[in-house]
Amino acid sequence: MDIILADDHKLVRDGLTPFLEELDDNVNVIEAAAFEHAMQASKEAQDLKLIILDLGMPGMNGLAGVRQMMETHPSVPVVILSGTHDQTAILKAFNLGIAGFIPKSAGSEVMMSALQLVMAGERYIPSQILVGAAVQDTNRPYAGATQAAASTRAINAARFDKLSKREQHVLELLAGGMTNKEIARTIDLQEATIKIHVKNIYRKMGVNNRVQAVRMVIEPDWSATGARLPH
Repeated sequence: MDIILADDHKLVRDGLTPFLEELDDNVNVIEAAAFEHAMQASKEAQDLKLIILDLGMPGMNGLAGVRQMMETHPSVPVVILSGTHDQTAILKAFNLGIAGFIPKSAGSEVMMSALQLVMAGERYIPSQILVGAAVQDTNRPYAGATQAAASTRAINAARFDKLSKREQHVLELLAGGMTNKEIARTIDLQEATIKIHVKNIYRKMGVNNRVQAVRMVIEPDWSATGARLPH
């Protein structure tokens, strides 16, 4: 299977390629140093299964490049690899429908777990999206946002602040697609204890299930009633 790895730093490509080759017995990593090269390579690939894009490489034009790549290959998961800590940009990327966002500062275990989740059809959401700093600055809503949408983001931010550090960690693992049993093994707790944490997360966030909890995280203006407030 073909995987496109687009980053303008050769050191990054050389470092990430071995991880990509571990995802399958038959991986062909296609490298690109600019967005134009990545687009051309994506059109020539025979069995394209994954696209990894550096958000800041030449020709990307920010999220415009991400959108163009996703529109060209709607059935292929796109993962952003970036050193940015711009929470607004990350949230906007998830709203576009990316499969994952991997910080360049991520360790090897995080990198492999993220890529495996994406290849399994899940979404990888980095921890900074799931804790306090990840929630949009409610004093600076998106341009054109309605007062109602800004109010909803403020309410959601307050709910996240109510979560304990342990609950935030459990939420991160939930968003990564883990079951209660897998979370229990990961953080060395009893599954019954995880169930209590999950129940408390739902209560504090005002949601009924993990899908709603994760959606509230990546779509700050989404209300738990199921309606996405207008921008």
